[in-house]
Amino acid sequence: MRVAKNPLLWAWMCLIIAILTEVIGSSFLKVGYVHDFHIIIFSHRIDCSFFVTAIFICISYYFIGLAIKKISVSIAYAMWEVLGVICIVLVSIFYFDEKLSTMQMCGIALGICGIILINLGEEKSSKSS
Repeated sequence: MRVAKNPLLWAWMCLIIAILTEVIGSSFLKVGYVHDFHIIIFSHRIDCSFFVTAIFICISYYFIGLAIKKISVSIAYAMWEVLGVICIVLVSIFYFDEKLSTMQMCGIALGICGIILINLGEEKSSKSS
């Protein structure tokens, strides 16, 4: 199945790209501070992590815009945010050695339940229409 012949598949791929670029952009803020990511131009220190973050967040918004052409905004936005948060938490745990509390784990579980409920509600409302 080619992507060009299946616009819904393309929309889901755009959503995945939007999630990944948001995670990269958001994570880069912390990377910039941990590793002091900067350049010197004309004896001025410029923090590059903000520029890298801005670029990736712009790319993320571009792809979420493409995704919502075929995917419901409620589904796309909920998945973008919750899956983005889950991925950022995983980056925090495995890359930055941060710890996750029980309450934070419960919050992630509730977010996943929310995505499932939104998807089920969308399917049910589209069947009844």
